[in-house]
Amino acid sequence: MISITADFECGNAKNVQQIAIDRFRLEVVGDKASYSYYFCFDVRNDGPPTVLTVEVWPDPDFGPEGFVVTLPTTVWIGSGDRFKPLDRSRVRNFEEPLLVRLNLRENETVRVTNAWPAPYSGTCEFLRNLADVRGDRCELFTIGTSVQGRDIPGIRTGASGKPGILCGAGQHAVEFTGTWGMRGIADFITSLLPDAVALREQVQVEVIPVVNPDGNVMARNAFNAEGFDMYRAFGEDPDSEHPEAHESRLLWNKLVEEQPALWMNIHAFVGWRNNGEYPYDGWYEVVDPVFRDPGRARLYQALCDTMRLETDGMSTHGRANVHRENTMCYQMARRFGIPSVFYELNAATAGPYGSAKRAIHVFKRAVHTLLNSF
Repeated sequence: MISITADFECGNAKNVQQIAIDRFRLEVVGDKASYSYYFCFDVRNDGPPTVLTVEVWPDPDFGPEGFVVTLPTTVWIGSGDRFKPLDRSRVRNFEEPLLVRLNLRENETVRVTNAWPAPYSGTCEFLRNLADVRGDRCELFTIGTSVQGRDIPGIRTGASGKPGILCGAGQHAVEFTGTWGMRGIADFITSLLPDAVALREQVQVEVIPVVNPDGNVMARNAFNAEGFDMYRAFGEDPDSEHPEAHESRLLWNKLVEEQPALWMNIHAFVGWRNNGEYPYDGWYEVVDPVFRDPGRARLYQALCDTMRLETDGMSTHGRANVHRENTMCYQMARRFGIPSVFYELNAATAGPYGSAKRAIHVFKRAVHTLLNSF
């Protein structure tokens, strides 16, 4: 007997149907037209070894745009904390639907996804462990609780009174490479590596890997539990005093109160259609003139030069995307002169380890530029 379920943390599938002895059909759960691409479901085989094909369709409530443009991509399969890329001969995506062919052993359960999940509960445990094991050099903190009452924790380290760096990810909940990347940064900056030890004497770093915990648990593509896009924080009113989403307001209040020297935000996307070259990473910029202070404008230009010349961010389109006026990055720059580093990791080319390495590299290069620009 075959069963398919998605009723677990980060699970995403609906309208599961068996349409033949060896074939199932399901749909993803999307947020809107351009965010309807993420799937994550379990396939359980309670019988003898079998071969099964699963049709994965976009969310019919929003149309296929987001799902189609992510293809081709990597389909990950695994169990527990271990995933591997499914052989591409077993994935067909020339047209809708995406067809995934699985060889299932007797009494086997496999998880199938196009983005290696970083569950909120696991990230909370990871941060607690860091604070327990490395309590002499870091501490837990929280910016508050989500709409549904989940804590939004982070890890703090470094020297109080030194330039502050606030790092976050997970505004778009299922962009898990961002969360994996932030976990990597948290691990690095609290470690005993000589570079990390030296940096802790020069800066104070706060890392919040999941700023949208409800969305993470619910497997929302882009929104929080209220239905707001935390990246486009000010919605249709860029001049509003506060962002729309509850969690965005918590984050915004912290930024306004503490005025860090740098805000680093990691997002993600999947697939490589219309992209340039491996690993298909990208980055966003605020287009000047926004910064009122010439020194801040110069620092921001140096950070943009860093992203362009010293990271893989060019490998998607060979240029930066642009933050619109309704984004938090834009409004932080316009209202308070806070520069940002906004980097996109491609979930089709990175899991936890690749994401961590690439994020740590971006972090180190950005901090180097910051410290040498004062």
